[in-house]
Amino acid sequence: MNYLNYHTGRPRFHFEESGAGSAAGNSGAAAGSAGAAAGAGANAPVWHEGIEPETLGFWQNKGYDVTSPKALAAKLTEQYRNLEKHIGAPPDQILRLPKADATPAEKAAFRQRLGWPAEAKDYDFSTVKDAAGQPIAAPLADALRASFHANGIAKDAAPAVALDVIKALDSVKTTETTIASAARGEARVELEKDWGGKDSATYRFNLLQAKEGAARLGLDPAAVDTLENLMGYPKVMNALRKIGNARREDVFVENDVPGSGRVTTREGALSRKQELFADAAWVKRFNAGDVEAKTEWKKLNMMIEGDA
Repeated sequence: MNYLNYHTGRPRFHFEESGAGSAAGNSGAAAGSAGAAAGAGANAPVWHEGIEPETLGFWQNKGYDVTSPKALAAKLTEQYRNLEKHIGAPPDQILRLPKADATPAEKAAFRQRLGWPAEAKDYDFSTVKDAAGQPIAAPLADALRASFHANGIAKDAAPAVALDVIKALDSVKTTETTIASAARGEARVELEKDWGGKDSATYRFNLLQAKEGAARLGLDPAAVDTLENLMGYPKVMNALRKIGNARREDVFVENDVPGSGRVTTREGALSRKQELFADAAWVKRFNAGDVEAKTEWKKLNMMIEGDA
């Protein structure tokens, strides 16, 4: 056996012994370090120690990886970003709906966040006009304010809703006026027939008498229209005709019955005037200002002139 190293000339056994010992020492040191590290790892606390059980349970129920703080943080960040995309607004613009058992104060606070005014009087209808350009009537405006406030209508939405109401009312009014006008036209035609036709002297005379009756009662056209809406055109005109045809203010006498000897036509009026002129006593009474004589004279002239 050659005990010397071929290259160095040193004893071979000494070289090998030193290398083997050194290698063995290194291996032992490494093993000791690994064991120490393993022992330290076994005794180290888990990263989420101290986290509330409810929070840890929430993570676990959601299926998050709780063994890795890095994985958990990445997952939570991802979901938060997605949540921001769905919400689309900062927290101060998020509004929570009140619960079913919310108090009146909580409900009021919620409505006010949506633009509900504190009081009904705060609704502004100054820009709302009807079809004729007139503002809302005070009673209707007050009713709308009370209803809007009771039902939580936002202040900025109120004028548009009020305008829709006004338009609907105008439409109803227009329809009613159209129907009433048609009914009035039919009633006028019927009355014209009852009075002998629109072109007859009887019709013209009766119409003048009706106008005189209205004048005696102090009724203007608007008042006559009001009565017409209540009673109907024929009834109003016949009533006014009787008043206008009365010989005295407190006595109403029918004088258009055929065969009664009363004047009912223009020709009859002309004939009656001739009779009165021939009656010296009547002429004397007329010149003296006799009311009855003057009334008859006026009626005869109206019937002759035929002013409708």
